[in-house]
Amino acid sequence: MAAAPAWAEKFNIAVVPDTQNYSDITLPQPRGADTFTQQMQYLVDNRDDRNLVFVTFAGDIVQHGDGQFRQKMEGAPSGSFAYHDTRAEWDIANRAISILSRSGIPFGMVPGNHDYDNFSWWEGPNSPGASRPLSGGRTWDFYFGPQSRHFAGRPWYGGAYNQGLNSYQFFTGGGKRFLHLSLEMQPAPDVLAWAQRVIDANPRLPVIVTTHEWLHPDKVERSNDHRHYFEGSDHLPPDEVWDRFIRKNAAIFLVLSGHNWTPADQGVSRGQNLRIDRNDAGYPVYQVLQDYQGNTIGPDGVAGSANGGAGWMRFIEFDTDQRKIYFSTYSTLLGRYAGRNGEAAFGTPARYSDFELDFPPQLLD
Repeated sequence: MAAAPAWAEKFNIAVVPDTQNYSDITLPQPRGADTFTQQMQYLVDNRDDRNLVFVTFAGDIVQHGDGQFRQKMEGAPSGSFAYHDTRAEWDIANRAISILSRSGIPFGMVPGNHDYDNFSWWEGPNSPGASRPLSGGRTWDFYFGPQSRHFAGRPWYGGAYNQGLNSYQFFTGGGKRFLHLSLEMQPAPDVLAWAQRVIDANPRLPVIVTTHEWLHPDKVERSNDHRHYFEGSDHLPPDEVWDRFIRKNAAIFLVLSGHNWTPADQGVSRGQNLRIDRNDAGYPVYQVLQDYQGNTIGPDGVAGSANGGAGWMRFIEFDTDQRKIYFSTYSTLLGRYAGRNGEAAFGTPARYSDFELDFPPQLLD
């Protein structure tokens, strides 16, 4: 039997999924920006109470990528558009995340499909270029790359690859050092080769992976939007990433993701799931989806009274004494937990909002 930890401790990591509706300048503002800021301030203010040791962002930080995007004008003749610059969205995200980065709490960020340079481009007259496959991270690198003010010189930031779209971080909890890999959406073979080198250089550290797309919200299958976003490129869908990389690394025990959610019904959307597979070493790998962007019920209880996301985020508490990992779901906007006391939340059973898992062998060495 594995030895007990040197001392008992509870510590948390937080998962902030899909903030794109908070940043979106076509949605009510500053309502969304205020929710984003509130989330970051909550993490900082409750750092000690929660023993918060790390934060990970699951991607889709903004809604409209880089450059310019267009929006159909209601009531205008066909083909009439309003044109927008996306800098305002990146600035909203940057201001909010600066609250977290000033605190010194270690954190990692992955891009979602909305964060690539050409996500919002279109083909045709006045087009800035073809929109697929998704590519490029110039703006991401400027705001959230390794030389940005958020990460440059941070002792817990290990390094980055491909315009900062992939990176790795370290944090410590319960007397144990962890490695966290932030991998871009559907990483390509060269990204996985880089990630393998990072793991090989840090043997015996338990590993958490955050990547934008991984699980479906309404069936226990891995997602596959490859043809929609990356056809014609060498990006790999989640099943291939599992076979080529995740399952081959015994140290990886947790994969976190966002991206997938169901259309909202009266302001409520399903965006949670859990899948457990065994890796090649026979150890369990916990794969957890959290994406609350379809939820728009605000403090007044009315659908549409909050920008999509409504302040919901995930907390993952590690209890080294009980050897349990507790997953909870909390909204800073509503000041409440989802799934407590058997309550169904987001149209799914409470077990996807509030649940516990045993420490896997990767944490018991």
